[in-house]
Amino acid sequence: MRPHTRPEGPARSRHRREDPLPLRPISPPRPTDSPSSDSLSTGSLATAARSSDSLGVVRSRHRLEKAPSGHRPLIWLAGSAAAASLCFGLFVPLSSQASPGVATAASAPLAASRPVPASVVAAVPVVAGSPVIYSAVSAGDGGSAGPVTGGTVVSVTGSGLAGVSGVSFGGNAGTVLSATDTTVTISTPASTDYGTGSVAVSLVDSTGAIVPVASTPADAANAAAAAATAVAASKASSVASLSQAITPLVDAAAPLAAATPTPAPSGAASALASTGAAADTSPAVAVAAGVSPLTFQYVPDPRITAQIGYVRAHWNSYNSAVYGAIGGNDCVNFTSQSLIARGWTMDAEWSYSAAGAGYSSAWSSSTAFAAYLSAHPERATPLTAGESSRVKVGDIVQFDWDRSGDKDHTGIVTRVVKDTSGTHLYYAGHTEDSLDKSVEESLANTGGTVSYWSVA
Repeated sequence: MRPHTRPEGPARSRHRREDPLPLRPISPPRPTDSPSSDSLSTGSLATAARSSDSLGVVRSRHRLEKAPSGHRPLIWLAGSAAAASLCFGLFVPLSSQASPGVATAASAPLAASRPVPASVVAAVPVVAGSPVIYSAVSAGDGGSAGPVTGGTVVSVTGSGLAGVSGVSFGGNAGTVLSATDTTVTISTPASTDYGTGSVAVSLVDSTGAIVPVASTPADAANAAAAAATAVAASKASSVASLSQAITPLVDAAAPLAAATPTPAPSGAASALASTGAAADTSPAVAVAAGVSPLTFQYVPDPRITAQIGYVRAHWNSYNSAVYGAIGGNDCVNFTSQSLIARGWTMDAEWSYSAAGAGYSSAWSSSTAFAAYLSAHPERATPLTAGESSRVKVGDIVQFDWDRSGDKDHTGIVTRVVKDTSGTHLYYAGHTEDSLDKSVEESLANTGGTVSYWSVA
């Protein structure tokens, strides 16, 4: 084969003189090969941008480049007699060139990417403008106490409180009268079974989340940050556990094997689910260190205390010097006297005057008294016999002995006892002078009916 000759003159480039690269001729086909119209000619090869020799040297247009150590240049040829083109493949490591029937690295499964390190897990940000309470529950007199019958107007102050939608006093729902950004005004409910003592108070926002308590805005931020840090730490621990569970692959061509998780450190979050994601559990509502939770003190209602005190003093010792007495029918007169002791004031329909007209009908008649209360719901509301669980000390009880529809007897509730068998009520009254007499016993003896008035 005749060697290729060197051109007569040097090739000229824009910047410097360079010898043109000699083109290596392609050997003719072997005798056993059939000539093909797709074979490349020496002339067409000369138009290619690159070539290769048997020494592993890749020749470019401008410079000589050594092929990477341990690699063999691969060349794919494609073309036609009319237009031939040269296609080059990538350098593939010799160790990765497998025999026929063996999967190559290119077809091996991709290695799993490693999880984000725990150190770069972002902390949960503190949400600006979240509702927070800075004060204790405060009544009009500056204290945090009120009667067991409820109705005390109290308030709390803070920031972001306009969204407060509910309040609880020891499990009993209070009434949110108003809510601004800085102040929530509340009416307290009656205590459970009208019991006295301190109960926990909690406010909730429109989402049902409990509003946290702090002494200052800084404390609120610290409490919120502590809660956020707890969430971030839980997530970081979970990510760290996942990172330990992945074993690096030694051979990229080998299929991925199931990884055996490494046990999480003591005190870390619980084991990850099969998806590798940890449950996002929110911490309990944070209260700043040194800050007491909201409470309210239920005390005996002074109105009821005065009313029942009067009843116990005069149930069998009539106060005739002040109110006189109605022979054989003094029950409503006595009940009316107790309500005056409670704080009620007389009006044109319900009154007594020793020097004037004496007793009005509503003051002295059970039926007329019931009609008066029906006309004045601001003073009392009716309760049926089936609503005895709502009756409280100081309420009014009325009997219809003959079931005629008229009220035949009136008394004052002095005791309320609740047990597994139900609610048991006791009352005091005049004419048949009694104190702490059982309503059930009176009904059993007469066969009559009973109804109640819940006194405001």
